[in-house]
Amino acid sequence: MSEIKSDRSMVDRIIACISKSEGIDWNEARQMLHKYVCEGKCNWYKTKSKAAGFDRTDLTEKKREDIEKLVRQVMKGCDIEYAKWRIHNILCPGHPRPSPSKDRR
Repeated sequence: MSEIKSDRSMVDRIIACISKSEGIDWNEARQMLHKYVCEGKCNWYKTKSKAAGFDRTDLTEKKREDIEKLVRQVMKGCDIEYAKWRIHNILCPGHPRPSPSKDRR
């Protein structure tokens, strides 16, 4: 349970940093982070994402790089794929992305 609280705190910090650096509101920053970590394998993405305006391709490579830097800063020492998995579990708990191998933690 404490890992979930800790992960939520880190995700909130990353979202706040994105919001500040991009000059956008919290919800837009949250969506940017979700686009960064989402692999598009969850059923929601395949069936409802277009209607919801969730297009991962509109996140530029530069923005992906900037978000990755923030993720690495906040989640120090965590493999980036494992960090993405942990973030996605907070942002989209009903549709988890595949877990990375345990040796990446």
